[in-house]
Amino acid sequence: MDDLLQHFIVEAHELIQQATDDLLALERSPQATAPMDSAFRAVHTLKGSVGLFDFAPMGIALHAAEDLLGALREKRAGIDSHVIDSLLACIGQAERWVAVIEQTGQLPPDAAEEGYRLARALRSQLDDDPAPAPDAALQADLGWIEDLMAQARDPAALRVQDRPLVAIRYTPRADCFFAGDDPMALLRSVPDLVAVRLSARDPWPPAAEIDPFSCNLRIEALSSAELDRIKAVFRFVPDQVTLHEVAQAVQNQASVAAFNGGGAGVATGGTGGAGARMLRVDASRIDRLADLVGEMVIAKNALAHLAGQFDEGLDRKHVSQGLLASQAAIERLVAELHGAVMDVRMMPMRDIFRRFPRAVRDLAGQLDRAIDFSMEGEEVEADKAVVEGLFEPLLHILRNAIGHGAEPDRLRLETGKPAKTRIVLRAYRSGDRVTVEVEDDGRGIDPAAIREAARQRGIASGDELGRMSDADAIDLIFAPGFSTASEVTDLSGRGVGMDAVRSAVERLGGQVSVRSLPGHGTTIRLSLPLTIVMTKVMAVRLGRELYGIPLDGIIETAFVPASQVLPVRDAEAFVWRDRTLPLVRLADLLGIQALGEAPQRVKVVVMVAGDELVGVAVDGFAERMDVLMRPMTGILANMPGVMGTTLLGDGSVLMILDIPELIG
Repeated sequence: MDDLLQHFIVEAHELIQQATDDLLALERSPQATAPMDSAFRAVHTLKGSVGLFDFAPMGIALHAAEDLLGALREKRAGIDSHVIDSLLACIGQAERWVAVIEQTGQLPPDAAEEGYRLARALRSQLDDDPAPAPDAALQADLGWIEDLMAQARDPAALRVQDRPLVAIRYTPRADCFFAGDDPMALLRSVPDLVAVRLSARDPWPPAAEIDPFSCNLRIEALSSAELDRIKAVFRFVPDQVTLHEVAQAVQNQASVAAFNGGGAGVATGGTGGAGARMLRVDASRIDRLADLVGEMVIAKNALAHLAGQFDEGLDRKHVSQGLLASQAAIERLVAELHGAVMDVRMMPMRDIFRRFPRAVRDLAGQLDRAIDFSMEGEEVEADKAVVEGLFEPLLHILRNAIGHGAEPDRLRLETGKPAKTRIVLRAYRSGDRVTVEVEDDGRGIDPAAIREAARQRGIASGDELGRMSDADAIDLIFAPGFSTASEVTDLSGRGVGMDAVRSAVERLGGQVSVRSLPGHGTTIRLSLPLTIVMTKVMAVRLGRELYGIPLDGIIETAFVPASQVLPVRDAEAFVWRDRTLPLVRLADLLGIQALGEAPQRVKVVVMVAGDELVGVAVDGFAERMDVLMRPMTGILANMPGVMGTTLLGDGSVLMILDIPELIG
């Protein structure tokens, strides 16, 4: 994929999102001029960018959207939900096309039909009669090609060409002169013309009523040039042109799809590979990185100078002090460099949050729910991988909030609530973690209904459900296969959703919890690390081996007298800060036989496992460190209880354990 196409894809995503934001704002405030102007600029710019490439169907649809937005700006058409639906449908299709272009370098085969369908739907919203655009019916009527061939001075010679002829039907827009188009100049630019016919698009009015500034032409022509050369001539007016290759072997039929219809033999730019991963970064952050690299070079040169002093036989004490100072400087620079790299990878939640208002609108429309959706904390930043990994989980949660939490308007009014269900998506910093919440004021979660659904689906037995607290019962919504829907629909009932949310969040190193009050609403909370590239771990000893435990889950380390470790049935417990906590031994979790005698004091790591605290007994504590964690790959990719590995300074491998998974 060439650089120009890569830049087009990046810009297209931004313009599509901008147009979506503006259209949704316009639906809320139809009289506002700022979102109207911004949406028009976004669509106009995107249409112009599309014109640089061979994506004519996309240009046709966007041109129609631009015309409709222009009519809305000039008050020639009114804004209602149907108009916004049509414009959002066009923008949504453009988004899907860009995704296909990013993967394959070209539009899908059905792009021509879909582009014309969208253009017809958009132009139908206009009050005035637009210039007729090429549509499916026009393409299907290919008799004009045979008429044109028959009118040629030597029709027989046309049928023995070495390559197919290209039939051209160019219908300029009535206002094409004001757009800077010159139809006759374009016709003269077509290479190897063999037949031309000019006609009136519409019947001519009386001579006194002819508008000299309005174009009323239809241009039909045949050319023996290659299709790509002809398409290049009309690249800026693709919505006004249809091109057909005339199969020479069949005298009474024309074949091959319309201009960039995606048929065989019509190629577009690109290598067919996946789109490049790109990240836009503030220039000041890059400058900071450059400064730190410069300081690292200075520190490296100082280290080389000290190494040379060894050969000169200088005072080893002096050299040793220099080495220690150099090591301290490099350690400081590495820490700052790490922080600077993390800043480069940080993205605001806004980049992912902006995609949800339209999704909420569409879902609410499908389910006939009135939703008051708002977002908070869009400027909160987290690692790029964390932010991008949140889209699917949050979409599942929002779908559930609308489908299961939001009541019909009538029921809300009967219970004294506002007619619209309020749903808030918010993000905020919590220490070195970021918290994302979806809160609604809907019907809430009924623990009794959860228990009944779990019993019917075989999630848990009746006895187990009876012993559960309400909070434990509500937590069953995260169980695989769980659903309270009575029937399977496009949106619910398949038993896939909240379990996928928990799995996705845990893959990002986070936890998910739910809090609900029947009749008052539900809050789903996701707690995630700010970054998943560098991980802070504490190394612990087990016999002669070292293992790593992520530091963000550790509350405290403690020495517990062995006499205070009490047996509880087949397990153990101890008292910590006036609380009784379960004690698990890391050796038992890993299936390793303990060596030596039991110590008088048990070394315990107090940490979070799910929503509870637990103590993990180890043989010893080692250092805390920042590590670059590598996930397990190959046959070890699904090894339970291991988050990844890292290399220590002596070259040995440190395994980083997932203690909650080992306990579970």
